[in-house]
Amino acid sequence: MIPLTKLFSQDFFFRIPEYQRPFLWDDEDFTNLIDDLDSAQRDEPYFLGTLVLHKSRDGEYDVVDGQQRLTALCILLACMRDSLATTDDNTLTLEIHEKIFQAAKKLDSIPSRNRLQVKDQAVFNAMIGTPGGTSQPLADSELKNAISRRYESARSVFWEKLHAMREQDRESFAIFVTQNCTLIYVATDTFEDAFRLFTVVNDRGKQLRRIDVLKAYNLDPSYVTTADSRAKYALQWEEMENQLGETQFENIFSLLRLIYIKEKPQFDLHKEFEQKILGQPKMPKPGPEFLDQLEKYVDLYDALFVDRDYLDPAGDAPHVAYQTLMEAMVTYFSASEWKACVLAFAAKFDNCRLYDFVLLIEKIYLDHWVAGTRKDERYGVYTSILKNIDKATTPDEIVAEITISTSKIEDACRAQNFYTASHAKYLLVRAEIVADELDHARHFQVRSIEHVLPQTPKKGGRWDTAFSRSEREELTDSAGNLVLLSKSKNSKASNREFEQKKVTYLKDRVTSFPRSVQVLEYEEWTPEIIRARTETFSATVLRDPHTKP
Repeated sequence: MIPLTKLFSQDFFFRIPEYQRPFLWDDEDFTNLIDDLDSAQRDEPYFLGTLVLHKSRDGEYDVVDGQQRLTALCILLACMRDSLATTDDNTLTLEIHEKIFQAAKKLDSIPSRNRLQVKDQAVFNAMIGTPGGTSQPLADSELKNAISRRYESARSVFWEKLHAMREQDRESFAIFVTQNCTLIYVATDTFEDAFRLFTVVNDRGKQLRRIDVLKAYNLDPSYVTTADSRAKYALQWEEMENQLGETQFENIFSLLRLIYIKEKPQFDLHKEFEQKILGQPKMPKPGPEFLDQLEKYVDLYDALFVDRDYLDPAGDAPHVAYQTLMEAMVTYFSASEWKACVLAFAAKFDNCRLYDFVLLIEKIYLDHWVAGTRKDERYGVYTSILKNIDKATTPDEIVAEITISTSKIEDACRAQNFYTASHAKYLLVRAEIVADELDHARHFQVRSIEHVLPQTPKKGGRWDTAFSRSEREELTDSAGNLVLLSKSKNSKASNREFEQKKVTYLKDRVTSFPRSVQVLEYEEWTPEIIRARTETFSATVLRDPHTKP
């Protein structure tokens, strides 16, 4: 365990290596840090966490884990330095600056340098490496990227807290932070040992993710041999993550694992990439080959599932139908194995027969969904498709090989308890897509599902007398009695009689949905109408939105 005054001394200089993520702390993190420090007992040690370091040379360390905390502490020290600069005695100000910046000493051949070398060095130098750098907000011209805005956010939070203190309290706070605040650090002499520690830290639930471990592995100097190349690929990695967002970028590695191995997961994601994928026969080698291949898959994923602009809108391909259908699939399909098949198909055959393939994948997913198929069985289906894609020479072979019965899906559409099923909302949206003219891509924003025949009709009212008890049990939750709403439910209005309910409640809530709006055309709502609508729903819900009659 080491106090900050020792950690920020001549014995330690730190560098954030290329494989690390950007500085990601936000207002809540900064507020929690300084509030916890301010409320801590001044006469007792305060533990700030653990650093995992790779010793690159004497006194110089790459930060394997702890960069967020270390960067935030540097900003806090700079704020303490500048908040004390107005006092008559500037001793503390100079001492704090020496902790975060080493001044040049020509007689000793010591160069000037920051205690912490970061990837976003320009804003770090301006704010932390320069005395007075935190005294004023960063200029608008300096706030063009997210990293600079996070630095400014930290400065603002820390500065506000420090200036609420009296001068003598700021001094005692600075002494407490440097002398009583401690960290544990673990340092290794080799990159390999640091990498293993990196994995251990990740396994214990710290902020490193599986994909950060993969990033470090692929940026290993034995694979990416020059510093310039490592910096280039580290930047490429960050740009890919920014392109998709953190969640979808992480998800793509699970999809690639399935595409490469074509079997259900057996081990940890990183372990499978290291032992079963990277460097194996017919697989990408670690380093540049995998990183370049990853970039192609990221662009493809973006075009297929995010922008959904992969089909040429100027050609004969069903561009609008694909965009609308894929938006619904991405929104409502909770499992993601199906995406691996679409990715693999597009990677091999481009957009030829892609739309037809997506329609088949949709039916497979729905068949599994309504049947409650176990995950192992689902994986078996998708891995079989991936293997066939690998062997096929034309997309026609794949489309012809996939045969799927829709009888289970149609039966599920006729179910009396359709409303309670997890697949109900997707299938209702699917029916709206079929009913729409699709002269442009649609995004159906569904707030809720409404029963036309109310779930709890007023006793003695027309709903109560027009439907027998057995009919209400049969029909209330059936698909023919359900419509989608673009606004929130109103339980009181929901129980109104049909004519009044249409005009005062449903009319301005269903107009965005072409199937649901059909309800307004009925003069009455009867058991026969509900049954007919349910049958129509079951028979048409899976029609091709592009070629529907």
